[in-house]
Amino acid sequence: MLRSQGVHQSSLLDIITVDLVVLEAPNVVSRDADNLLSTLFGELVCASGPRRGKDAMVLLVSGGKEGGKWVIPGGGIEQNECAEEAARRELEEEAGVKARAVEVIGLFQDDDRKHRTTVFLMEVVEELSVWQEGEHGRRRIWLPLNVGAEVVKVAHRPILNAVLAR
Repeated sequence: MLRSQGVHQSSLLDIITVDLVVLEAPNVVSRDADNLLSTLFGELVCASGPRRGKDAMVLLVSGGKEGGKWVIPGGGIEQNECAEEAARRELEEEAGVKARAVEVIGLFQDDDRKHRTTVFLMEVVEELSVWQEGEHGRRRIWLPLNVGAEVVKVAHRPILNAVLAR
């Protein structure tokens, strides 16, 4: 069961992964109005301009076996890397998005998988048209935060629900 904890001081050895919640898109529009219904199944949808609160957009990437699920971008912290650096690196690798960390949303603990995840709110600086994992079939999608919380894989829902509750 994934649960949220207040952010506290912890050694990097205690923090195994980072996830990113990206709630702002760059000032570009990539919305395919004819295929808006298909966005839940893999079309790229980007918000135009920064949005927060009820209008917040979240960036998800395809994941799971054969890319059949939507997940929050994230991954492990490499040696000699802090959590924020890992967050920026993972976001660029997995979603083709360059961003800066705005704040730490919280620390989430997954008792079943026995690890903790630091979750960052990120502000988009640039969205790349070609990126490392995109060349291998990974897809990205921008969705309204409340929709993202419904379609993201079950293990990631508490993270987006915590953002919705803010």
